[in-house]
Amino acid sequence: MSTQKVKTTMNIEQDLLKELKSLANSKETTQTEMLNQLLKKGILLEKEEKKQAKTKGDNFLRLAGIVTAKEPFNATEEVKRLRNGEL
Repeated sequence: MSTQKVKTTMNIEQDLLKELKSLANSKETTQTEMLNQLLKKGILLEKEEKKQAKTKGDNFLRLAGIVTAKEPFNATEEVKRLRNGEL
C-alpha cells in the first residue's frame, strides 16, 4: 500500500471517534496514524475473508460427482420427501 498521505473529510460515528482517540492515546500515537493502522488491518481482513469465501466455493465444487446414483433422481424432490418423513 502507498504511504503517500491525502487529506480528506469524513463523517465518523461519535463513539468510534472516542474509541479512536482512546486507542491512539494508549499507544502514544496520533489519531491519524491509529486510523491508518486500523484501516489497513480492516482492508486486509476483508480481502482475506473474500479469498476464503471463494476458496470455500471451490472446495464445494470439488465434491461434485463424488457420489453416484444407480438411477437419475430429482434432488429437490428427494429433500422434500425427506423433510416430510416419507423416506
